Amino acid sequence: MKNALLPILLSLFYSVSSFAFELVVIQGLSKEKQTFVTRNDTSKRTKSEVFKGKKVTFTSENVSVIARAVKTTNEFIQWEILNDYTDVPFTRGQVVTMYDTTEYLWALTPESIKRKYVKDNLYKPRRSIETQLSFTRTLSESVTGTPAQNVDRGGVQFDATFRKEFNINYAIAYGFSYAREVINLPEASLINTRFLGTIEGRYYFDPMEDFYNAQIGLGLGFGFGQSRTQNTGQTTFGSAVLMPATKISLMIPINKEYDMEFLGAFESLRLDESNSEAEDQTTNLTNTKFGVMFRKHL
Repeated sequence: MKNALLPILLSLFYSVSSFAFELVVIQGLSKEKQTFVTRNDTSKRTKSEVFKGKKVTFTSENVSVIARAVKTTNEFIQWEILNDYTDVPFTRGQVVTMYDTTEYLWALTPESIKRKYVKDNLYKPRRSIETQLSFTRTLSESVTGTPAQNVDRGGVQFDATFRKEFNINYAIAYGFSYAREVINLPEASLINTRFLGTIEGRYYFDPMEDFYNAQIGLGLGFGFGQSRTQNTGQTTFGSAVLMPATKISLMIPINKEYDMEFLGAFESLRLDESNSEAEDQTTNLTNTKFGVMFRKHL
């Protein structure tokens, strides 16, 4: 019984497989290398099998991409790859294998393996420069040597950073931060300015294909620099330590060169300042921050 069943199963497997893939030749590529063209060979399949919007997988010896049919004619089919971070990895005249994604790809390549392959082999880490404008608000403040009181404290912050990606999920950014805050006390108003060098580790979740390929990000940052608080007739100077800053963000790609990122963060700051009379004062702050960042890929 087993000997009779084996040839039937093998025959069925090759019969199904023969309809699951097809060898095609890359006829041409767009200048942007985001679309390519193959011949619409209806002798190998029914014409209704390939329609506008259909997704299939193209593979060569060392690469695999998913593409969507964006235009079909009696002779040719134009395909657009779905990964915005990767150019078409094929060349004109190259013979590649076209798999029917819904029928065959997932049996060969489970989703977890596919994601790992894309991250490790197709995604090219990038370097970027970033500018960020944020508005800050103090949630709590304590100052040594002074009684607790209600303080209205807030301002603006400007950040300029250099960002380096390791893969599609992990990145590191370092640069500088300048903040200016106004402190409104019952008896006076003060101005605090800070200039810090910063470093931040970031993690981004996988892109949301149904929402502009946006990515939710998490960040953990640290910083060190100088602080200055100015009052009428008196100025204090000292050091400022940022430890730590936690951030959540939403990154939306604008195009291949630019991203926009909306963010919210909590910062813990320690300011150690002294005046001209060598009187020391330590201020501990917990700030919240909301802002927008623009990124240019190099």
